[in-house]
Amino acid sequence: MILKVNSNSPDSTFKLGEKFGQLLKGDEVILLCGDLGAGKTLFTKGIASSLGINPDNVVSPTFVIMNKFEGDLHTLLHFDLYRLGENIDNNVPEIDEHINENIIIVEWAQYLSPSYFRLKNSIDINFSVRDNYIRIIKIKTSLDYINFNFI
Repeated sequence: MILKVNSNSPDSTFKLGEKFGQLLKGDEVILLCGDLGAGKTLFTKGIASSLGINPDNVVSPTFVIMNKFEGDLHTLLHFDLYRLGENIDNNVPEIDEHINENIIIVEWAQYLSPSYFRLKNSIDINFSVRDNYIRIIKIKTSLDYINFNFI
């Protein structure tokens, strides 16, 4: 399934993340791709909020690679691969160690090996910017419980 949504404001991007987060059961790997300022972290804050995590505590973990947040029902592992860039060796042990545990969100997932996008529980979300303020968010997943009627 593929859903394409336009977000016209930061608040809209946050709320989309919140609604999306309400669909998660745990054991998902959410792969966020997009340029700087496209809305990846704001969307992540929305997901965190839906899990009972204070969104103000969610920042891109650029220098530590991963932040861990305990939610009401699930643990959120938030990775950011920006610092590793395109020279990543296609294997990030920190991510591999946590697959099948709770919810994993990876910002800058475009730096990962394509094999991550083929995981049974992966959700591929691509962010792009149009006209400086409109975010185009494209969600792709094969998980049957992710119902796109949440929009």
